Amino acid sequence: MQRRLFLFSIRGARVGKKKERKLRKDWQKRYTFFEQPVEQVYRTGFVTSFYFKQYARFVYHLPVKKKVLAIGCFHGTLLSTIDRHSPIKGFYIDQAPRDMEQAIHLYPHFSYKQLKRTHIPYKENKFDVIYVSIPFHLFYEPEIMIAELIRTGHSFVLFDLRRYDWLPVLVAAGLLPKVTIERAVKFYHVEI
Repeated sequence: MQRRLFLFSIRGARVGKKKERKLRKDWQKRYTFFEQPVEQVYRTGFVTSFYFKQYARFVYHLPVKKKVLAIGCFHGTLLSTIDRHSPIKGFYIDQAPRDMEQAIHLYPHFSYKQLKRTHIPYKENKFDVIYVSIPFHLFYEPEIMIAELIRTGHSFVLFDLRRYDWLPVLVAAGLLPKVTIERAVKFYHVEI
């Protein structure tokens, strides 16, 4: 009987050490996750980071304290990239509350509002630059969105995949955009 108890206690000690090692590993992973810099807690996808890097080059020449609106926040990456190069007053509007919640947590110094279907909830000519940071063909009514971009901003940048051409629609609205084509993406930069 004592022999059985002795063997059971040895097995229990082995199992206990394995569980303890596993718990230590799990806690180490959690600790390193929570000790990361804030901007590495939420990941942005490869595709969005590809577009953001190209977007950022349109704004490095902005003077300090310009008002910049980004439609589609994607965790706040776009305006934070711009803000590192020259301090701006940043505004986000988005339809996805989860993305906005994460962006608010990461970058609380920007202003956030919910995007209505085709209405930008700001007054006329408020923004120096507006960035539409999602492909433009994803909007339900892109012509109305172009009218809203003209109403609220002095200039705007939008992009879409190469197979969608927004140049005729922009010209019909009385605009003359600069078009930049890079691989499969077309960027439209409009000065009003």
